[in-house]
Amino acid sequence: MVTATTDREFPLLRTEVRERPAAASAKEIRVCARNFSLWYRDRQALDDISLDIYSRQITAIIGPSGCGKSTFLRSLNRMNDLIPGVRASGEILLDGHNLLAPDVDVVALRRRVGMVFQQPNPFPKSIFDNVAYGLRINGLAANAGERAARVEAALQQAALWDEVKDRLRKSALTLSGGEQQRLCIARALAVQPEILLMDEPASALDPISTAKIEDLIFELKSRYTIVIVTHNMQQAARVSDYTVFLLQGRLIEWGETARLFKTPADKRTEDYITGRFG
Repeated sequence: MVTATTDREFPLLRTEVRERPAAASAKEIRVCARNFSLWYRDRQALDDISLDIYSRQITAIIGPSGCGKSTFLRSLNRMNDLIPGVRASGEILLDGHNLLAPDVDVVALRRRVGMVFQQPNPFPKSIFDNVAYGLRINGLAANAGERAARVEAALQQAALWDEVKDRLRKSALTLSGGEQQRLCIARALAVQPEILLMDEPASALDPISTAKIEDLIFELKSRYTIVIVTHNMQQAARVSDYTVFLLQGRLIEWGETARLFKTPADKRTEDYITGRFG
């Protein structure tokens, strides 16, 4: 982990970072990347990335457009496998096992490592059937009663139950943008993942909906390991425990959010978070 070398402070963090409990002396590493690189055919998108992601912590990935943020995020559940010509080297270890190994069950991996995308993408089905979709296709509920209970639990976790409990059979497309995004979060949570990946989950939302999503992310940390990509520096400072800064496919700096925003070790990090580029 990079250590700060300057004592300069930035006003952003003093006003935006949430109050957090004192850090534990030892945190469980849930995911670690070791010398991970990725290419789209002949174009290298990620170059020698090594970092740790801690259990039940929120890790934000920041950096300008095209720096590899979403590519790295999608590597954590092998969504990049769906793109022709992708190849990778190095390791990404999940609980000590290399998830890039050829014998990994990718379907099972994606149940363990769920994903929420930038644009809400509800299916043209009812609210209930959207949340129950993963349960049905994976055979994760023994009967209708269990399925209904898990749908309700997921909607409760996504802070959406009170808003939709009386209209579960209505189309999910009738929900507002913010409600649709929380529905997509509920859909991901219904299959009980261990890690939740979020690719700019609030970028298409209004400020009120964004605040609800941020509050939800902060609440979910008690149960899930969360990795979020964001362009919003204030959002990264507000919700995350750790921040990763990527630039042109390279890891420039990563560490505890409070430290990285107050006393970045690299001048490029300072320039980016203070708005001098990107």
